[in-house]
Amino acid sequence: MYKFFQFLTVCLLIFVILLGAILVVVFEDQPRISRPVILVPEHVERAKRIINVHRYRVRPGMTAVAKVQSEDADLAANYLANRFVRGSAQVVLADRSAHVLLSIPIPHNPLGGYLNLEATLIETEGIPKPQSVHVGKFVLPDLITDIFMPQLIRWLRQTPRYRLGLDALKKVSMSHNELKVVYHWKGGFTKEMRSSLISEQEREELFIYHSLLTEISHRHSGVTTVSLAEVLSPLLRLAAERSEEGDALAENRAAILVVTFYTLGKSLKSITSEAATWPRPVRKIVTVSGRNDFAKHFMVSATIAAYADTALSDVVGLYKEIEDSRTGSGFSFNDIAADRAGTSFGEKAVASIDLAQQLQQRVASGIIDSDLMPPWRDLPEFMPEAEFKRRFGGIDAPAYKQMMKEIDQRVSNLGVLH
Repeated sequence: MYKFFQFLTVCLLIFVILLGAILVVVFEDQPRISRPVILVPEHVERAKRIINVHRYRVRPGMTAVAKVQSEDADLAANYLANRFVRGSAQVVLADRSAHVLLSIPIPHNPLGGYLNLEATLIETEGIPKPQSVHVGKFVLPDLITDIFMPQLIRWLRQTPRYRLGLDALKKVSMSHNELKVVYHWKGGFTKEMRSSLISEQEREELFIYHSLLTEISHRHSGVTTVSLAEVLSPLLRLAAERSEEGDALAENRAAILVVTFYTLGKSLKSITSEAATWPRPVRKIVTVSGRNDFAKHFMVSATIAAYADTALSDVVGLYKEIEDSRTGSGFSFNDIAADRAGTSFGEKAVASIDLAQQLQQRVASGIIDSDLMPPWRDLPEFMPEAEFKRRFGGIDAPAYKQMMKEIDQRVSNLGVLH
Protein backbone atom coordinates (compact mmCIF):
# COMPACT_ATOMS: atom_id res chain seq x y z
CA MET A 1 0.00 0.00 0.00
CA TYR A 2 2.86 2.37 0.82
CA LYS A 3 4.39 1.80 -2.63
CA PHE A 4 1.01 2.45 -4.23
CA PHE A 5 0.65 5.83 -2.51
CA GLN A 6 4.26 6.58 -3.35
CA PHE A 7 3.46 5.87 -7.01
CA LEU A 8 0.40 8.14 -6.91
CA THR A 9 2.47 10.92 -5.35
CA VAL A 10 5.07 10.66 -8.09
CA CYS A 11 2.36 10.66 -10.77
CA LEU A 12 0.73 13.73 -9.22
CA LEU A 13 4.06 15.51 -9.03
CA ILE A 14 4.77 14.75 -12.69
CA PHE A 15 1.30 16.01 -13.63
CA VAL A 16 1.81 19.28 -11.73
CA ILE A 17 5.22 19.78 -13.37
CA LEU A 18 3.80 19.11 -16.85
CA LEU A 19 0.85 21.43 -16.20
CA GLY A 20 3.19 24.17 -15.01
CA ALA A 21 5.41 23.71 -18.06
CA ILE A 22 2.39 23.95 -20.36
CA LEU A 23 1.14 27.11 -18.64
CA VAL A 24 4.55 28.72 -19.02
CA VAL A 25 4.60 28.18 -22.81
CA VAL A 26 0.88 28.93 -23.33
CA PHE A 27 1.02 32.59 -22.29
CA GLU A 28 3.29 35.09 -24.05
CA ASP A 29 4.46 38.63 -23.41
CA GLN A 30 3.51 40.02 -26.85
CA PRO A 31 0.52 39.59 -29.17
CA ARG A 32 1.20 37.82 -32.46
CA ILE A 33 -1.44 39.97 -34.12
CA SER A 34 -2.46 43.50 -33.18
CA ARG A 35 -4.85 45.36 -35.49
CA PRO A 36 -7.31 48.20 -35.12
CA VAL A 37 -10.89 47.73 -36.30
CA ILE A 38 -11.47 49.98 -39.30
CA LEU A 39 -15.02 50.08 -40.64
CA VAL A 40 -16.03 52.05 -43.73
CA PRO A 41 -19.39 52.45 -45.49
CA GLU A 42 -18.38 49.94 -48.20
CA HIS A 43 -18.28 47.22 -45.54
CA VAL A 44 -21.85 48.03 -44.50
CA GLU A 45 -22.94 48.04 -48.14
CA ARG A 46 -21.51 44.57 -48.78
CA ALA A 47 -23.06 43.19 -45.58
CA LYS A 48 -26.41 44.67 -46.57
CA ARG A 49 -26.10 43.05 -50.01
CA ILE A 50 -25.67 39.61 -48.41
CA ILE A 51 -28.65 40.21 -46.14
CA ASN A 52 -30.81 41.41 -49.04
CA VAL A 53 -30.05 38.27 -51.05
CA HIS A 54 -31.39 36.24 -48.15
CA ARG A 55 -34.40 38.50 -47.57
CA TYR A 56 -35.60 38.69 -51.16
CA ARG A 57 -34.46 35.45 -52.77
CA VAL A 58 -34.40 32.75 -50.10
CA ARG A 59 -37.71 31.10 -49.31
CA PRO A 60 -38.61 28.72 -46.47
CA GLY A 61 -37.33 25.23 -47.15
CA MET A 62 -34.59 26.43 -49.50
CA THR A 63 -30.88 25.67 -49.27
CA ALA A 64 -28.90 28.81 -50.04
CA VAL A 65 -25.32 30.01 -50.30
CA ALA A 66 -23.96 33.16 -48.66
CA LYS A 67 -20.77 34.42 -50.31
CA VAL A 68 -18.36 36.47 -48.22
CA GLN A 69 -15.28 38.14 -49.70
CA SER A 70 -11.96 37.20 -48.11
CA GLU A 71 -11.47 40.80 -46.94
CA ASP A 72 -14.84 40.79 -45.20
CA ALA A 73 -14.23 37.42 -43.52
CA ASP A 74 -10.98 38.80 -42.13
CA LEU A 75 -12.67 42.04 -41.07
CA ALA A 76 -15.51 40.19 -39.34
CA ALA A 77 -13.09 37.98 -37.40
CA ASN A 78 -11.07 40.99 -36.22
CA TYR A 79 -14.22 42.93 -35.30
CA LEU A 80 -15.63 40.01 -33.26
CA ALA A 81 -12.29 39.46 -31.52
CA ASN A 82 -12.15 43.13 -30.55
CA ARG A 83 -15.81 43.24 -29.57
CA PHE A 84 -15.94 40.19 -27.33
CA VAL A 85 -12.39 39.64 -25.99
CA ARG A 86 -10.72 43.02 -26.68
CA GLY A 87 -8.23 41.22 -28.89
CA SER A 88 -7.23 41.03 -32.54
CA ALA A 89 -7.67 38.35 -35.18
CA GLN A 90 -6.63 37.58 -38.72
CA VAL A 91 -8.13 35.14 -41.23
CA VAL A 92 -6.24 34.30 -44.41
CA LEU A 93 -8.22 32.18 -46.85
CA ALA A 94 -6.61 29.61 -49.13
CA ASP A 95 -7.81 26.78 -51.36
CA ARG A 96 -10.03 24.59 -49.12
CA SER A 97 -8.46 25.98 -45.94
CA ALA A 98 -8.04 29.08 -43.80
CA HIS A 99 -5.28 30.19 -41.46
CA VAL A 100 -6.60 31.80 -38.28
CA LEU A 101 -4.61 33.85 -35.77
CA LEU A 102 -6.10 35.25 -32.57
CA SER A 103 -4.45 37.28 -29.78
CA ILE A 104 -6.33 37.83 -26.53
CA PRO A 105 -5.01 40.17 -23.83
CA ILE A 106 -4.87 38.63 -20.33
CA PRO A 107 -4.38 41.55 -17.90
CA HIS A 108 -2.44 41.11 -14.67
CA ASN A 109 -1.24 37.63 -15.63
CA PRO A 110 2.27 36.96 -14.25
CA LEU A 111 2.86 34.23 -16.83
CA GLY A 112 2.36 36.55 -19.79
CA GLY A 113 -0.02 39.25 -20.98
CA TYR A 114 -1.39 37.50 -24.06
CA LEU A 115 -2.97 34.24 -25.11
CA ASN A 116 -2.08 33.63 -28.77
CA LEU A 117 -4.06 31.02 -30.68
CA GLU A 118 -3.17 29.83 -34.16
CA ALA A 119 -4.78 27.12 -36.30
CA THR A 120 -5.51 25.96 -39.82
CA LEU A 121 -9.14 25.21 -40.65
CA ILE A 122 -9.53 22.44 -43.21
CA GLU A 123 -12.61 22.24 -45.42
CA THR A 124 -14.81 19.19 -44.87
CA GLU A 125 -18.31 18.16 -45.93
CA GLY A 126 -19.67 20.17 -43.02
CA ILE A 127 -18.03 22.39 -40.40
CA PRO A 128 -14.29 23.07 -41.06
CA LYS A 129 -11.90 20.92 -39.05
CA PRO A 130 -9.07 22.58 -37.06
CA GLN A 131 -5.53 21.28 -37.50
CA SER A 132 -2.09 22.36 -36.31
CA VAL A 133 -3.53 24.17 -33.33
CA HIS A 134 -0.99 26.29 -31.43
CA VAL A 135 -1.73 27.81 -28.03
CA GLY A 136 1.21 30.09 -27.43
CA LYS A 137 4.28 27.89 -27.93
CA PHE A 138 2.32 24.77 -27.06
CA VAL A 139 1.30 22.59 -30.02
CA LEU A 140 -1.96 20.76 -29.45
CA PRO A 141 -1.78 17.27 -31.03
CA ASP A 142 -4.30 16.74 -33.83
CA LEU A 143 -5.53 13.62 -32.03
CA ILE A 144 -6.62 15.76 -29.08
CA THR A 145 -8.34 18.22 -31.44
CA ASP A 146 -10.15 15.38 -33.21
CA ILE A 147 -11.50 14.14 -29.88
CA PHE A 148 -12.34 17.55 -28.43
CA MET A 149 -14.12 19.23 -31.38
CA PRO A 150 -17.06 16.78 -31.68
CA GLN A 151 -17.64 17.18 -27.95
CA LEU A 152 -17.61 20.97 -28.32
CA ILE A 153 -20.13 20.80 -31.17
CA ARG A 154 -22.41 18.56 -29.09
CA TRP A 155 -22.21 21.00 -26.19
CA LEU A 156 -23.05 23.95 -28.44
CA ARG A 157 -26.03 22.10 -29.86
CA GLN A 158 -27.47 21.87 -26.35
CA THR A 159 -27.74 25.67 -26.21
CA PRO A 160 -30.69 27.02 -28.28
CA ARG A 161 -28.93 30.13 -29.60
CA TYR A 162 -26.08 27.99 -31.01
CA ARG A 163 -28.11 24.93 -31.96
CA LEU A 164 -30.31 26.89 -34.37
CA GLY A 165 -27.31 28.16 -36.32
CA LEU A 166 -25.52 24.82 -36.32
CA ASP A 167 -28.65 23.04 -37.54
CA ALA A 168 -28.98 25.49 -40.43
CA LEU A 169 -25.28 25.31 -41.37
CA LYS A 170 -24.58 22.62 -43.95
CA LYS A 171 -21.14 23.35 -45.38
CA VAL A 172 -18.39 25.96 -45.42
CA SER A 173 -16.23 26.20 -48.55
CA MET A 174 -13.04 28.25 -48.75
CA SER A 175 -10.95 29.66 -51.58
CA HIS A 176 -8.42 32.47 -51.90
CA ASN A 177 -11.11 34.98 -52.83
CA GLU A 178 -14.18 34.09 -50.80
CA LEU A 179 -15.91 32.10 -48.12
CA LYS A 180 -19.10 30.23 -49.09
CA VAL A 181 -21.57 29.27 -46.39
CA VAL A 182 -24.23 26.77 -47.41
CA TYR A 183 -27.27 26.86 -45.13
CA HIS A 184 -30.81 25.52 -45.04
CA TRP A 185 -33.46 28.12 -44.23
CA LYS A 186 -36.53 26.66 -42.52
CA GLY A 187 -38.29 30.00 -42.66
CA GLY A 188 -39.14 32.79 -40.23
CA PHE A 189 -38.03 33.18 -36.66
CA THR A 190 -39.62 30.60 -34.41
CA LYS A 191 -40.54 31.32 -30.81
CA GLU A 192 -37.46 29.36 -29.76
CA MET A 193 -35.22 31.46 -32.01
CA ARG A 194 -36.56 34.75 -30.65
CA SER A 195 -36.33 33.47 -27.07
CA SER A 196 -32.69 32.56 -27.59
CA LEU A 197 -31.80 36.13 -28.55
CA ILE A 198 -32.08 37.41 -24.99
CA SER A 199 -31.91 35.89 -21.52
CA GLU A 200 -34.81 35.60 -19.09
CA GLN A 201 -33.27 38.40 -17.02
CA GLU A 202 -33.06 40.69 -20.05
CA ARG A 203 -36.67 39.85 -20.93
CA GLU A 204 -37.82 40.85 -17.46
CA GLU A 205 -35.91 44.13 -17.69
CA LEU A 206 -37.48 44.94 -21.05
CA PHE A 207 -40.94 44.21 -19.65
CA ILE A 208 -40.41 46.57 -16.71
CA TYR A 209 -39.34 49.50 -18.89
CA HIS A 210 -41.96 48.73 -21.52
CA SER A 211 -44.64 48.76 -18.81
CA LEU A 212 -43.51 52.15 -17.52
CA LEU A 213 -43.40 53.61 -21.02
CA THR A 214 -46.90 52.23 -21.67
CA GLU A 215 -48.20 53.83 -18.48
CA ILE A 216 -46.66 57.18 -19.42
CA SER A 217 -48.11 57.04 -22.94
CA HIS A 218 -51.64 56.63 -21.56
CA ARG A 219 -51.42 59.67 -19.30
CA HIS A 220 -51.77 62.10 -22.21
CA SER A 221 -53.42 59.91 -24.81
CA GLY A 222 -54.80 62.92 -26.69
CA VAL A 223 -51.31 64.22 -27.49
CA THR A 224 -49.90 62.96 -30.80
CA THR A 225 -46.25 63.98 -30.35
CA VAL A 226 -43.80 63.76 -27.48
CA SER A 227 -40.19 64.87 -27.12
CA LEU A 228 -37.48 62.26 -26.71
CA ALA A 229 -36.34 64.04 -23.57
CA GLU A 230 -39.77 63.48 -21.98
CA VAL A 231 -39.61 59.76 -22.81
CA LEU A 232 -36.04 59.18 -21.64
CA SER A 233 -36.22 60.99 -18.29
CA PRO A 234 -38.67 58.72 -16.43
CA LEU A 235 -37.11 55.53 -17.82
CA LEU A 236 -33.58 56.54 -16.82
CA ARG A 237 -34.93 57.60 -13.43
CA LEU A 238 -36.22 54.06 -12.98
CA ALA A 239 -32.89 52.72 -14.23
CA ALA A 240 -31.13 54.74 -11.53
CA GLU A 241 -33.39 53.28 -8.83
CA ARG A 242 -32.94 49.71 -10.05
CA SER A 243 -29.18 50.15 -10.41
CA GLU A 244 -28.79 50.60 -6.65
CA GLU A 245 -29.06 46.81 -6.31
CA GLY A 246 -28.60 45.83 -9.95
CA ASP A 247 -26.41 46.22 -13.01
CA ALA A 248 -26.43 49.84 -14.19
CA LEU A 249 -25.15 48.89 -17.65
CA ALA A 250 -27.84 46.25 -18.19
CA GLU A 251 -30.56 48.63 -16.94
CA ASN A 252 -29.42 51.34 -19.35
CA ARG A 253 -29.34 48.94 -22.28
CA ALA A 254 -32.87 47.76 -21.57
CA ALA A 255 -34.24 51.29 -21.22
CA ILE A 256 -32.51 52.41 -24.43
CA LEU A 257 -33.82 49.44 -26.40
CA VAL A 258 -37.40 49.98 -25.24
CA VAL A 259 -37.28 53.68 -26.16
CA THR A 260 -35.74 52.87 -29.54
CA PHE A 261 -38.50 50.42 -30.49
CA TYR A 262 -41.15 52.90 -29.37
CA THR A 263 -39.50 55.71 -31.34
CA LEU A 264 -39.45 53.54 -34.45
CA GLY A 265 -43.05 52.45 -33.93
CA LYS A 266 -42.01 48.80 -33.67
CA SER A 267 -43.07 46.03 -31.31
CA LEU A 268 -40.59 44.21 -29.10
CA LYS A 269 -42.17 40.91 -30.16
CA SER A 270 -39.61 40.77 -32.99
CA ILE A 271 -36.95 39.94 -30.39
CA THR A 272 -39.08 38.29 -27.69
CA SER A 273 -42.35 36.57 -28.53
CA GLU A 274 -43.74 37.23 -25.04
CA ALA A 275 -44.01 40.93 -25.91
CA ALA A 276 -47.06 40.12 -28.06
CA THR A 277 -49.06 39.79 -24.82
CA TRP A 278 -47.59 42.84 -23.10
CA PRO A 279 -49.73 45.99 -22.62
CA ARG A 280 -49.74 48.22 -25.68
CA PRO A 281 -48.55 51.83 -25.38
CA VAL A 282 -50.38 54.67 -27.06
CA ARG A 283 -48.46 55.41 -30.23
CA LYS A 284 -46.98 58.89 -30.47
CA ILE A 285 -44.48 60.57 -32.76
CA VAL A 286 -41.23 61.00 -30.82
CA THR A 287 -39.21 64.07 -31.77
CA VAL A 288 -35.99 65.92 -31.04
CA SER A 289 -35.97 69.62 -31.90
CA GLY A 290 -39.39 69.05 -33.46
CA ARG A 291 -38.14 66.39 -35.90
CA ASN A 292 -38.94 62.71 -35.63
CA ASP A 293 -36.08 61.75 -37.99
CA PHE A 294 -33.60 63.16 -35.45
CA ALA A 295 -35.16 61.04 -32.70
CA LYS A 296 -34.85 57.91 -34.85
CA HIS A 297 -31.23 58.67 -35.78
CA PHE A 298 -30.37 59.38 -32.14
CA MET A 299 -31.96 56.24 -30.66
CA VAL A 300 -30.82 53.77 -33.32
CA SER A 301 -27.24 55.02 -32.92
CA ALA A 302 -27.53 54.86 -29.13
CA THR A 303 -28.74 51.26 -29.32
CA ILE A 304 -25.95 50.15 -31.64
CA ALA A 305 -23.36 51.83 -29.41
CA ALA A 306 -24.85 50.32 -26.24
CA TYR A 307 -25.18 46.79 -27.60
CA ALA A 308 -22.23 46.75 -30.02
CA ASP A 309 -19.76 49.64 -30.19
CA THR A 310 -19.26 53.20 -31.38
CA ALA A 311 -17.30 52.27 -34.52
CA LEU A 312 -20.22 50.26 -35.89
CA SER A 313 -22.72 52.94 -34.86
CA ASP A 314 -20.77 55.69 -36.62
CA VAL A 315 -20.22 53.77 -39.86
CA VAL A 316 -23.88 52.70 -40.10
CA GLY A 317 -24.98 56.33 -39.74
CA LEU A 318 -22.50 57.47 -42.37
CA TYR A 319 -23.56 54.70 -44.76
CA LYS A 320 -27.20 55.79 -44.39
CA GLU A 321 -26.33 59.35 -45.41
CA ILE A 322 -24.31 58.18 -48.41
CA GLU A 323 -27.28 56.08 -49.51
CA ASP A 324 -29.59 59.08 -49.05
CA SER A 325 -27.30 61.19 -51.23
CA ARG A 326 -27.71 58.66 -54.05
CA THR A 327 -31.34 57.63 -53.88
CA GLY A 328 -33.03 59.42 -50.98
CA SER A 329 -33.41 62.84 -49.43
CA GLY A 330 -29.72 63.72 -49.76
CA PHE A 331 -26.67 63.77 -47.50
CA SER A 332 -27.44 65.67 -44.31
CA PHE A 333 -24.86 66.70 -41.75
CA ASN A 334 -27.61 67.39 -39.23
CA ASP A 335 -28.60 63.70 -39.43
CA ILE A 336 -24.94 62.86 -38.83
CA ALA A 337 -25.04 65.17 -35.79
CA ALA A 338 -28.05 63.25 -34.43
CA ASP A 339 -26.22 59.97 -35.09
CA ARG A 340 -23.08 61.13 -33.30
CA ALA A 341 -25.09 62.46 -30.36
CA GLY A 342 -26.89 59.13 -30.01
CA THR A 343 -23.63 57.22 -30.30
CA SER A 344 -22.06 59.28 -27.50
CA PHE A 345 -25.17 58.78 -25.37
CA GLY A 346 -25.13 54.99 -25.88
CA GLU A 347 -21.39 54.82 -25.33
CA LYS A 348 -21.57 56.60 -21.99
CA ALA A 349 -24.57 54.50 -20.93
CA VAL A 350 -22.41 51.35 -20.84
CA ALA A 351 -18.85 52.68 -20.55
CA SER A 352 -18.51 51.89 -16.83
CA ILE A 353 -20.67 51.66 -13.73
CA ASP A 354 -19.74 55.19 -12.66
CA LEU A 355 -20.44 56.75 -16.05
CA ALA A 356 -23.65 54.73 -16.47
CA GLN A 357 -24.97 55.97 -13.14
CA GLN A 358 -23.81 59.50 -13.90
CA LEU A 359 -25.84 59.47 -17.12
CA GLN A 360 -28.87 58.10 -15.26
CA GLN A 361 -28.75 60.89 -12.71
CA ARG A 362 -28.25 63.56 -15.37
CA VAL A 363 -31.23 62.42 -17.47
CA ALA A 364 -33.41 61.72 -14.44
CA SER A 365 -32.88 65.27 -13.14
CA GLY A 366 -34.58 66.62 -16.24
CA ILE A 367 -33.36 67.33 -19.75
CA ILE A 368 -34.55 69.25 -22.79
CA ASP A 369 -33.99 68.78 -26.51
CA SER A 370 -30.86 70.90 -26.61
CA ASP A 371 -29.27 68.53 -24.07
CA LEU A 372 -29.62 65.71 -26.62
CA MET A 373 -29.17 67.40 -29.99
CA PRO A 374 -26.35 69.86 -30.75
CA PRO A 375 -26.94 73.07 -32.76
CA TRP A 376 -27.83 71.90 -36.27
CA ARG A 377 -29.69 74.57 -38.21
CA ASP A 378 -26.54 75.86 -39.91
CA LEU A 379 -25.41 72.37 -41.00
CA PRO A 380 -25.78 71.54 -44.71
CA GLU A 381 -28.47 68.99 -45.56
CA PHE A 382 -30.46 67.46 -48.46
CA MET A 383 -27.37 67.30 -50.70
CA PRO A 384 -27.46 64.93 -53.69
CA GLU A 385 -24.23 62.96 -54.19
CA ALA A 386 -22.87 65.33 -56.85
CA GLU A 387 -23.44 68.40 -54.68
CA PHE A 388 -21.97 66.68 -51.61
CA LYS A 389 -18.79 65.79 -53.50
CA ARG A 390 -18.56 69.26 -55.05
CA ARG A 391 -18.83 71.01 -51.70
CA PHE A 392 -16.99 68.55 -49.46
CA GLY A 393 -15.00 66.29 -51.79
CA GLY A 394 -16.09 62.96 -50.27
CA ILE A 395 -15.57 61.36 -46.89
CA ASP A 396 -11.77 61.39 -47.15
CA ALA A 397 -11.45 65.05 -48.14
CA PRO A 398 -10.26 67.83 -45.78
CA ALA A 399 -13.53 69.80 -46.02
CA TYR A 400 -15.55 66.79 -44.90
CA LYS A 401 -13.15 66.01 -42.05
CA GLN A 402 -13.29 69.63 -40.87
CA MET A 403 -17.10 69.50 -40.80
CA MET A 404 -17.03 66.25 -38.84
CA LYS A 405 -14.57 67.79 -36.39
CA GLU A 406 -16.98 70.67 -35.85
CA ILE A 407 -19.92 68.29 -35.30
CA ASP A 408 -17.95 66.15 -32.84
CA GLN A 409 -17.02 69.29 -30.90
CA ARG A 410 -20.66 70.33 -30.67
CA VAL A 411 -21.67 66.84 -29.54
CA SER A 412 -18.98 66.81 -26.85
CA ASN A 413 -20.57 69.93 -25.34
CA LEU A 414 -24.04 68.38 -24.98
CA GLY A 415 -25.54 68.81 -21.53
CA VAL A 416 -26.57 65.16 -21.27
CA LEU A 417 -22.93 64.10 -21.43
CA HIS A 418 -21.81 66.29 -18.51
